[in-house]
Amino acid sequence: MKYPMVLKFLLFPYILLASNADLKTTYTPINEKISNHSIKAKFKSTGNYSGDCVVLHLENNTNTEQKLLLEAGDKLMCEDEAMQNIFVTQTQYIVLAPLSKKQTKVTGFCCASSKSAPELDIAFRHTRDTVSKELILAKYLNTHPQLDLHAVQHAVWVVCNGANIDGIYADDMTSVQELKKTVSEITGLPVPWYTKKYDVDSAGRLQMTTSKLIAIMDFNLAKETAVTVQICNAHEEILKVPMQERMLQRGHYDYQFTWETSFLPAGKYLARVFSEGQLIQEREIML
Repeated sequence: MKYPMVLKFLLFPYILLASNADLKTTYTPINEKISNHSIKAKFKSTGNYSGDCVVLHLENNTNTEQKLLLEAGDKLMCEDEAMQNIFVTQTQYIVLAPLSKKQTKVTGFCCASSKSAPELDIAFRHTRDTVSKELILAKYLNTHPQLDLHAVQHAVWVVCNGANIDGIYADDMTSVQELKKTVSEITGLPVPWYTKKYDVDSAGRLQMTTSKLIAIMDFNLAKETAVTVQICNAHEEILKVPMQERMLQRGHYDYQFTWETSFLPAGKYLARVFSEGQLIQEREIML
């Protein structure tokens, strides 16, 4: 049967979903094959904690082909409890020929921000020990593989480990707005109007200090006017002037600015927009 082109596009998502469902019925979760000794599987760290941070070594112990499913949302538990576990974010369908061996990279992210990054070649144990909110995040990340690694890593820390949602950072804020909204819906936390780049120490542990902030101030102008944007501390001392007396036309503006925050004390700061010397917008920043 031939379908009109428009109908084909409408049907495509359903065909794709059906094919994925078929794959899940023909591919067996890898933990089941490990448990019944059909395969040997060794998960080894690459020494990284974000992205392709694990290598999976597989060996088929049988005379039959093995079809294996490593699913987004699976967790790899580090053999050293002082080091971070890995949260798998990309599903893989793996075919293992009879009596064969294979290696494949595993995409995942550390999910315990206070622990050290896994050392090179340290081993992991596969589990399905994942709660529902983590599975929702995994499903989203599995279909968005090109997202900024720094932003994804922090999103995993937010959902799996309670990190601050304002740390889902990328130099291009617009590229992670949907990710921030998704994490907000999962956790119930409000979407912040700014993003902070939190420091990570040499061992891969998340710190509470920040090095940079990117924010978007929205404001409306009823007429052409000179606009100034300032950042001040709680004592009304001006620390930065991202925009100084710039003539802007009437309309709505989403003005993005970057602020270096290294060495600034924790506390409340204010971002303000002035039109011809009159305050028209004020928003709070917490460092």
